[in-house]
Amino acid sequence: MVDDKPKNSVSIEQLDGHWAVQILEDGAITQQLFETLEFARNFAAGQWQRLNPRPIPQCAGNDVSG
Repeated sequence: MVDDKPKNSVSIEQLDGHWAVQILEDGAITQQLFETLEFARNFAAGQWQRLNPRPIPQCAGNDVSG
């Protein structure tokens, strides 16, 4: 039987007037609350990057800094 559930994920939802970032990491769930959606999104993006590290592709002549 194949397990289709992701081992690691990050989600954001509104909870009691705050923004909750929920992190599923190896089956354990943690949650962090934020006052603003912007802070929640920034935190969630960092957690996603931490849980799903990918090397930055090296392309000659391209600026990958954004």
